[in-house]
Amino acid sequence: MLDDNVAQRPYMWREMSTVDELLAGDRSLLLVDDDKTFLTRLERAMEKRGFEVRSADTVAGGLAAVAERAPAFAVVDLRLEDGNGLDVVAALHQKRGDARAVVLTGYGNIATAVTAVKLGAVDYLSKPADAEDVINALLATGDTPVATMQIALVALIAVLAQLGTIPARPVWLRYAVLIAEAAAIAFVVVTSAPGDRPSIVYLAVPPIVCAFAMGAAGLASAIVVEALVLIVGTVLRVRDDLPTGVVDLIVVLALGAALGLGAVLTSHLRERIAPESTDYDSARRLLMSLRDVARQLPGGLEESALAQAALARFGSVLPHDRAEVVMRADGGRLLTIARNPEDSAGWSPSLASGLWGQAWETGVAVQRLGAMDGPELGTSRACAVIPLRLGDERIGLVGIERSGGLWPIEALTEAQAMADEAALRLDTARIFDEVRDLATLEERRRLAREIHDGIAQEVAGLGFLVDDALASRPETGTRESLQRIRDELTRIVTELRLSIYDLRTEVGAGIGEALSSHVRAVGAEAGLTVHLVLDEDPTRLPPGVAPEILRIAQEAVANARRHAQARTLWVTYRVTDGSAFLRVADDGRGITEGRARPDSFGMQIMRERATRIGASLTVKRRSPQGTVVELSLQATGLEEEGT
Repeated sequence: MLDDNVAQRPYMWREMSTVDELLAGDRSLLLVDDDKTFLTRLERAMEKRGFEVRSADTVAGGLAAVAERAPAFAVVDLRLEDGNGLDVVAALHQKRGDARAVVLTGYGNIATAVTAVKLGAVDYLSKPADAEDVINALLATGDTPVATMQIALVALIAVLAQLGTIPARPVWLRYAVLIAEAAAIAFVVVTSAPGDRPSIVYLAVPPIVCAFAMGAAGLASAIVVEALVLIVGTVLRVRDDLPTGVVDLIVVLALGAALGLGAVLTSHLRERIAPESTDYDSARRLLMSLRDVARQLPGGLEESALAQAALARFGSVLPHDRAEVVMRADGGRLLTIARNPEDSAGWSPSLASGLWGQAWETGVAVQRLGAMDGPELGTSRACAVIPLRLGDERIGLVGIERSGGLWPIEALTEAQAMADEAALRLDTARIFDEVRDLATLEERRRLAREIHDGIAQEVAGLGFLVDDALASRPETGTRESLQRIRDELTRIVTELRLSIYDLRTEVGAGIGEALSSHVRAVGAEAGLTVHLVLDEDPTRLPPGVAPEILRIAQEAVANARRHAQARTLWVTYRVTDGSAFLRVADDGRGITEGRARPDSFGMQIMRERATRIGASLTVKRRSPQGTVVELSLQATGLEEEGT
């Protein structure tokens, strides 16, 4: 009768009833080994496990025992003092074909193992081998051993892990693979022999991986799956010691828990696994968030308005007579975005020298006696420059000036904190402007397409109808009316074409190239004589400045063509050392100085654009007739390339 320890050992996938069947008929066992100590210990162990043991320590003794009564089982040492143990195996197999023999040796090799199997041995064990190894080999029935199945499961786990790395896999497969790995690892652990329990540490891996992949739901799912596999596996291993009803109940409950877990996990994954987002999906979410945030901000996201509000707050801490906020644009140019008073003359800040450069270099507020343009001795005037800091980055400067001496250090420190807060708002507004410019560019393109494919085609169609009517030779009065309609339709088509061109004009290789193309197109369409002077050096204007100058030029040219009834157009554009100058003149009717048509917003829009880039704009009458529009932009604060 096998003891409890033996009964609980998972020798093979077949249950212990198979062992009872093998030992039920004949339990005779022959042990042949010249190591008397090992022979005695193995003999006792096998007797405790229900075998009827006989032993011999020589080949001759083994052959005599076989000749006397061939046993059902035999364990034979390969090398004995008087010969080869394989002779005993061969004799046993010849006398009893169903006998099960196991060969033991400390000097084994593949050729010897093959020979032993050919002579009738069922297994070949290397010394040292204990009683459990011998019993496992003797009682093997050809069913898959646990160790072999565990190796197969480990290979399956490796395959599952590789499936999880396939780029084109379905999204749900990644999660299914993780749960399958948890179940497989738990199965390997529950089928391990008691001596192999260190493999239990692998149970910690799947929950950790699932937690990273699926969050708390993945962690809980992996733990539950492992627990179910361990419980069911343990119950099935000791089911002979448990009532049948208890075993069935546990299995049914585990199956129900597994199905419920599957339903919950499927619902969770259905919510978690969404179609892979595209760049447009991400852009849409970001823009919606930006819209919602912009609506909630009390000061909005207009850069100039935020800068004016910041100057007002500075005034409560640092009283001043004049103040100016400048922002650093691409290329190192400092652009003025707000002044107080708004009609005051601007300074000429530079990042390379003076108080402006000192504040920019040190990143802290600085002040001195004298005006901003230069220090003075014996004066009560004072000026200060405060950097606009965004973390370790400086994005602009605030300059202030007053009559009344220097400001207290505590006031400057408080103003610096206010400047840091304003820097975040101003940088946010600048980013918003860039997004808005991109949206505006796309909207201009859309409008150009709509005009071209819609109203422009319809007006052109009306022109064809009028041409047909004129071709029918109507009466003189009717013909004159039709001709006026045809001329008006031609004018409208020309306007539409120019509008389409204006909407689609972009700054590409340089504003000079874009301006030249626009002016020549307008001259050709409107029959204007155009004199164009371009002098653009390699210095590039910041991206935010060039489009504004182009739009101002387009508006000035459009006014000369539409309203001034001009015949000649002079356009001059120069960029030198970062400074820009634009002049648009015509020989039309001219304007009344200081006045504009009440229904015209073009002049106001041009001034707003000039203010936005820190340029000065003048509109005046031309002698003897016509109008002159001039824009001047100074290269303040432009850093030399490479400095």
